[in-house]
Amino acid sequence: MSRQTFDFGIDLGTTNSAIALLEGVRARILKNQTDNDITPSAVHFDRQGGVVVGQMAKNKMGASGRENTQIEFKRVMGTQQSFTFKSAGVTKLPEELSAEILKSLRADVQRALGEEPLAAVITVPAAFETHQTSATMKAAKLAGFSQVALLQEPVAAALAYGFQATGEKAYWLVFDFGGGTFDAALIKAEDGTVTVVHHGGDNFLGGSDIDWAFVEQVILPKVHAQNPDFSDWLNRANSEEKARVGMEKLKAAAEAAKVTLSNAPSVTLDITDIDAGNGAMIDCADIELTREELLSAATPLIDKAIDISLRV
Repeated sequence: MSRQTFDFGIDLGTTNSAIALLEGVRARILKNQTDNDITPSAVHFDRQGGVVVGQMAKNKMGASGRENTQIEFKRVMGTQQSFTFKSAGVTKLPEELSAEILKSLRADVQRALGEEPLAAVITVPAAFETHQTSATMKAAKLAGFSQVALLQEPVAAALAYGFQATGEKAYWLVFDFGGGTFDAALIKAEDGTVTVVHHGGDNFLGGSDIDWAFVEQVILPKVHAQNPDFSDWLNRANSEEKARVGMEKLKAAAEAAKVTLSNAPSVTLDITDIDAGNGAMIDCADIELTREELLSAATPLIDKAIDISLRV
C-alpha cells in the first residue's frame, strides 16, 4: 500500500532526523527500528557496499572514525564536496547520503504502518539557497519520494508552537540552535499567511561545535595532563587514522557528558580504549568534568548565535 497525500513531515537534520504522520490536527512521530523518535543522520558503508544508517552507523565511528562513516553532510548540501568510504571504495555527494537517511525514514513508516509514503513535506533552513533546496529535492527523489514540498524550518516551528496566521499582524523570532546549524528568523503573520521577513544563520554553528569546543578547551588538556607523551599526537590536527578515531571517541564522550551535565553538576569521563599504536593505550579514565567547564566552552558559541539574532 502506498500513500500519495502530504500526510508525512520530515525533519532532515544535520545531526538527527525524524518523520511524523499528521493525524487530524496532531502529529505523531513514527519511531525507528531501535524504537527511538530520532535517527542520527549518520551513514556507514561496509566492505561489501552494504549501508548502515542511524545510531548503528554513528556507533561505528568509534571503531574506524570517518574512514567508513560520515555525519554532518547537510552542512555542505548542494556543493560538489564528496565523501569517501574507504572499505567499500565508494564516493558519495551530500544529497546521496541524505537520500540514505530518507530511505531509512521511509522504511520506518513501512514497518510502523505497513504502507509506503510517496509524498512528504521536508523542512529546510531559511538560509538555504536554490542549489541547497534543489539538492534536498534530489535527495528525496533518490529516496523514492515522487512528490515533495519544502517548508522553511522557522515557519514549521512557528506553526508547531501554535503561531497562527489570523488576527492582527504579529511577529515572532525563531531561535533555532540545531545540532550542526544555527538559524535565526523573524517571521510575520498577516492576512492569513506566515512569511519569513528576515533571517540569518551559520551552517557551522550548533551542538556539534559545542561538543568540539568542550573537547579542545576542557577535555583534551586534562587528557594530555595524564598522558604528557601523547600531547602532540592526540589532537584534531593529526591526520593519522588512530588519532582521528581517538578524537571521535572523545567527541562522542563530550556529547554524552553534555547531556548528563544538563541535570548534574559533574560527570566522570572514563575511556580506556584509545589506541595510540604500538600497544600503547591512552589513559582517559577518572577525568572529572563540570557544568561550569561546559558552560565556559559553550558560552562564546551561544553569544555568537545571540549576535546573529540581534542583527536579524
